[in-house]
Amino acid sequence: MTSSARSICFALAVLLAACTSAPTPTAIASSTPTFTPTLIASPTASPITTPAGTQTASPSATATPAATPAATPTITPAGTLATQLDARLRQVLDQQRTTLNIPGISAAITFPDGSTWTAALGMAEVVPARVATTSTPFVVGSISKTFVAAAILQLVDEGALALDDPLSDWLPDYPNAGQITLRMLLSHTSGVFNLYESPNYNRLVVNRVHRTWTPQDVLAKLAGTPYCAPGACYHYSNTGFILLGLVIEAETGKPLGQVYRERFYTPLGLASTYFQGDGPPPSTSARGYRKTKTGNVAIDDGSNYRPTQSEGTVIWSAGGIVASARNIATWARALYGGDVLSAQSLARMTAFTFHPEPQGGWYGLGTRMRSFQGINMEGHTGTLRAFNAAMWYLPSLDLTVVVMTNRTGIDANAITDALLAVAVPAIP
Repeated sequence: MTSSARSICFALAVLLAACTSAPTPTAIASSTPTFTPTLIASPTASPITTPAGTQTASPSATATPAATPAATPTITPAGTLATQLDARLRQVLDQQRTTLNIPGISAAITFPDGSTWTAALGMAEVVPARVATTSTPFVVGSISKTFVAAAILQLVDEGALALDDPLSDWLPDYPNAGQITLRMLLSHTSGVFNLYESPNYNRLVVNRVHRTWTPQDVLAKLAGTPYCAPGACYHYSNTGFILLGLVIEAETGKPLGQVYRERFYTPLGLASTYFQGDGPPPSTSARGYRKTKTGNVAIDDGSNYRPTQSEGTVIWSAGGIVASARNIATWARALYGGDVLSAQSLARMTAFTFHPEPQGGWYGLGTRMRSFQGINMEGHTGTLRAFNAAMWYLPSLDLTVVVMTNRTGIDANAITDALLAVAVPAIP
């Protein structure tokens, strides 16, 4: 189901080892003055241009406004790949959960025949006992960035904005806003400081579990010196995606959660997907656990936010979505399969550039790339304390795999690869 545009794009990519979520470098001192953004109306969108040296794909068709995505049906009739592989996939998932001592784990695979395998093992919460089910929402972390990118690119498709518009069109008072473009924010090349690297993060966020953060609070209190001039370096920045969330709200005139519901959740039938920027997710959501020498310990502040009220709200658009594995598999197949964006915008999203370690890997616009046994995959990983998730779509096979866990220190990519080792050879 891959277009010629995306085939060209992937031919440019050198097959590399797995790309994981960007590690957290040593924090640097904050020197950016306190900033409270002022939102203004967007001007008339300018034509999209491509800066010199930017890697792009050549789409096979002229961009058209993205149609409202149609819900992706899930079928599991007898004889499908999901049915045939069920026992083997469950065995692999159970081995991973047991070996790694994960309280709860959920996974989903959507096959090219349209069937979806999904399973949940272990506990969504240990005390009181709640068994994980295939509808249990888990924190998806930075997989949320694919929703931000999709919303921005839909607005590009609709002519409301352009990727090379400056941030100053919406946030004129933000430092360097006139030189920072939306494309830079989406590709982590803006130089914007990453909130997680603030020396005040533990004191203000982790140690104050009942605090509710707004995007404006984050920009004012968890700021720091830019890593470089806009466009001069790659440095993974959650703050950059918080800025993009504010752009979406300013451009649409709607809260970000409403944008997600109208454009993605409702059309695709994502009934077990929630945005913590709207408020706490349901109590049925998986609780997070941290690994200690004596066993797994629950992270519980008495609220329904995950992992805590403070950590669940501070990350906002950059990582605030909570969803079931089945819902995220539906999302990945719709997004990368071409049901959410125009062919041109999808090609832009998946035009990957390689960045060396320690921030390294292939990154496009709100999307990563890695490979499994020489097969390219596009998607994202996500980590929020106590939660680790991975979402990958294999365009050459029209295969999607998602894994979600609720304990610190888990490499979700290793679990997706264990499941793929069963699923991939079975595809005709």
